[in-house]
Amino acid sequence: MKFISIAKKDFKELIRDRRGLVMILLFPLFFMLVFGFAFGGMGQSNQPHNLAVVNYDKGATMSLTGEQVNFGNNLTKVLEDSKYENTDVHLFNVTKTTEIEADKKIKQRDVDAELIIPENFSQSVVSLIISTITQQQSSTSTNSTVSSNATSTIIIRGDTGYTGFGVSQGILTGVLEQYQDKLVTEIQGAIRGSSGVQANQYFQSKVEAIAGTGSFTTFDFMAPGMIVFAILLLTTTVAAALTREVEKGTLARLKLSKMTSFDLLFGGLFPWSLIAAAQVVILLIVAVLIGFHWQGGLYTLLLAIFVGIIGGLASISLGMIIASFARNDRQAANLGTLISVPTSFLVGAFFQLPQVVIANFWGQPFQIYDLLPWTHVLNALRSTLTYGGGWDTIAYQVGWALLLTVILFIIGVGLFSRNRLRAEN
Repeated sequence: MKFISIAKKDFKELIRDRRGLVMILLFPLFFMLVFGFAFGGMGQSNQPHNLAVVNYDKGATMSLTGEQVNFGNNLTKVLEDSKYENTDVHLFNVTKTTEIEADKKIKQRDVDAELIIPENFSQSVVSLIISTITQQQSSTSTNSTVSSNATSTIIIRGDTGYTGFGVSQGILTGVLEQYQDKLVTEIQGAIRGSSGVQANQYFQSKVEAIAGTGSFTTFDFMAPGMIVFAILLLTTTVAAALTREVEKGTLARLKLSKMTSFDLLFGGLFPWSLIAAAQVVILLIVAVLIGFHWQGGLYTLLLAIFVGIIGGLASISLGMIIASFARNDRQAANLGTLISVPTSFLVGAFFQLPQVVIANFWGQPFQIYDLLPWTHVLNALRSTLTYGGGWDTIAYQVGWALLLTVILFIIGVGLFSRNRLRAEN
């Protein structure tokens, strides 16, 4: 029965290493929660799709009654009120905005699709109404003349390489077709005896890829996420390295030189920052070689390196926090992995998570994921490397990334100083 003794020994060792046990149990649990949250496994089978509406419609005047109408506003209201069948869940979260802002939201994947209503949309609907009346009045003639023939095109725009856009586009097309059919039915019902009018002769829709994304693939969206994932893994390396210095007694000897925690930790930022910059360059080269559509040339590369260094500093700061509590380098490495890998999913490195807006700053929605600096690093990298955006497109994201990184660094220095470098009385 020696195997029972071995089992008892191993069980005691397993229980003794509580942090390792927690990692084994919580790691897969976290992934189950994240994937369930992202793909609708938590009672969220029907989720609203985020839609940006740009309404240029100037309205029109009904020639028969003199009434001012704006069918662009009417269509927007229909989109806001549309729901999944037999549920109270809306089809769309509608954001009314400008075309420039809508394009930005598409690039950052804050919205799934963009709907552009042209300025003559109401006029085209009025033309449809007039055509129906004319046909009714001239029902005895096969060659009736339509008094107005304005036509308009509604544009459905988005990143054609994004699955979310494909789904939203299909739903939007269906809603627009229902809108056309209902409009014709109501007109024909109001004007008895009319028939044969086709709404698509007066207004129709077309799909348009956002500039520069026509040949994009899913990998073009994921490649910057892989760079952020690599930067986050610095957390594990830094945490293990700092803990190793404690174990070797290096920090105890450095205390004698009156070195401050700021000297040690701030000095360590530079070599690790170079590693982060190198990761951006190396991973970008590999991504391009296997099909990444890099936009913007050298200028965007320099911006990406700068952004990557900020992300590296945030990871180093997180590593300091972990090293403040880890007992040895092995434990530090385990904790680093336990924290950095799930964080990469939370910031959207591999797939977009549902929007959870908690505030608005300077007209921009602030989500719960935006509390992490790597979220802004990722958005900035995608804006510049995938879409070729310049400093003006990433300044907001870089500002938040810097602010949150500074806060994280201050916390890291404070904890490491208190737990590892505080002079003994």
